[in-house]
Amino acid sequence: MLLVHVREFPPPGTLTADTLYYGSDRPLRWSDFLGQPRPGSPSAALSFTGFSYDASSVQKADTILVTLYLQVYFDRDGSWVRADDKNAYALSHEQLHFDIAKLAEQDFRDSVLLKRFSREYYPIEIHFLYWDCWRKMNQMQQKFDAETRHGQDHLREAKWEKRISRQLLSG
Repeated sequence: MLLVHVREFPPPGTLTADTLYYGSDRPLRWSDFLGQPRPGSPSAALSFTGFSYDASSVQKADTILVTLYLQVYFDRDGSWVRADDKNAYALSHEQLHFDIAKLAEQDFRDSVLLKRFSREYYPIEIHFLYWDCWRKMNQMQQKFDAETRHGQDHLREAKWEKRISRQLLSG
């Protein structure tokens, strides 16, 4: 038998010198953006977000116990904002990018908990699920920016914000 458990580690909201780990009670702040703006970029800001996992396993009798440690992260050094563009609306747009990464992690968690894994190939099966959720996250990030024109379409942005908020609450 194979049993899978998931945990968030480090704890949500943890802040290190180069990383902020997603926490619903710790939104992004402009002070989290430590990178330098890209010369020639038309963007006001850029958030380097994603999710990852670590795994450990132990065998007890005929059961393999797998623990997945999930992280949704904001890379502080890779994220930047132009000094003249620090406003609440732009920060909200960047927060939505971070929220999309959280949705992808929730999708991964749910997929892992629903799947029956083989004893022989579970590490690769978990990894395939991870890359599938990573790909979907990137597609959603691109769609979000395309539909909102990188935050310029306030009406579409508001629709995305409502949709993402509902999904986060149901996750």
